[in-house]
Amino acid sequence: MYQGFYNLKDLPFRLTADPAYLYMTSRHREALSGLVYSICTRPGLTVLVGEAGTGKSTLLRALIDLLERKQHPRAYFNNPMLTREEFYDLLLYKLGVECASPLKGRQLIALQDTLMRYRASGRPAVLIVDEAQRLPLDLLEEIRLLLNLETPQEKLLEIILAGQPELTEILDRPQLRQFKQRVSAICRLQPLELDELREYMQHRLAQAGLPNQKIFPPQTVDLIYEYTMGIPRLVNALCDTALQCGFGLQSLEITPAILMEAAGDLDLRTDAGRAAVPVSTPSPGTEAAKVIPMPSANTDTQPTAKTVHSEPNGSDTRMPLESYSSRQKSFTFLGHLLERWR
Repeated sequence: MYQGFYNLKDLPFRLTADPAYLYMTSRHREALSGLVYSICTRPGLTVLVGEAGTGKSTLLRALIDLLERKQHPRAYFNNPMLTREEFYDLLLYKLGVECASPLKGRQLIALQDTLMRYRASGRPAVLIVDEAQRLPLDLLEEIRLLLNLETPQEKLLEIILAGQPELTEILDRPQLRQFKQRVSAICRLQPLELDELREYMQHRLAQAGLPNQKIFPPQTVDLIYEYTMGIPRLVNALCDTALQCGFGLQSLEITPAILMEAAGDLDLRTDAGRAAVPVSTPSPGTEAAKVIPMPSANTDTQPTAKTVHSEPNGSDTRMPLESYSSRQKSFTFLGHLLERWR
């Protein structure tokens, strides 16, 4: 609707997990590197943890793209609310296992034989489960038992569980101690910092055809951070709604007033529900410090505050191109690493 008005070739802030729009923070790079390393070394079980909306699904989609390039057999579950029978039926189907028997024993034999063939061809299989905090305990036990499919040197099936922070709390339960002992690594994603938010928005707008964006001025970006706490999914929803509002008003710039209207449409509030006040631009030759609410590691507590310093004359809006470019290129490097690995 608004693409033509803002000279965009695509919707920059769509809510789907499109790996083409993956923005690599240092934490995303570290997490993706950990997942690729797990697939290459096959220790068995790796966990990816992050708050809702921090980009887990997008990161997993990017990983799946890498696996497709290497033609790795893979099974991706994004709805773990299944019975045991449904779980095995879907697992065998997605991994290309042929087994006409409904008996679990026969299915496991067929699965192991298929995984051995994949291993011999240099294409080990991967099971990825998103929203893993919703897995029933009986399915967690089935997944643990799948780790028994192994050779003396390595696991035949690398398993990646991705979920919200409560997943780690579930794994801390006494009855799951055997499961947690199998976890080889925990990769974590965090909300964006303010500087990362600027880069994130610039990256998505550039991917949508606007490399030198001037739609969102610095004051508006600061306000976006206050409303969203750096959660990418909320950033996307707020920016998309703001662009719709801006188009409706025929405004080439998303002003703080337009953004506040969009936030009201989405029922978003700043810290403690206080009214959002646009951050003033620092005067030339001075350095301004503004208090930005930051999410606490403990979701049961109130967010703390972090002091962020801004450079004069709005220079804080410029992207650190060298570090940004190196992080984005690391995604290509990981793909090459996976393609070369045997």
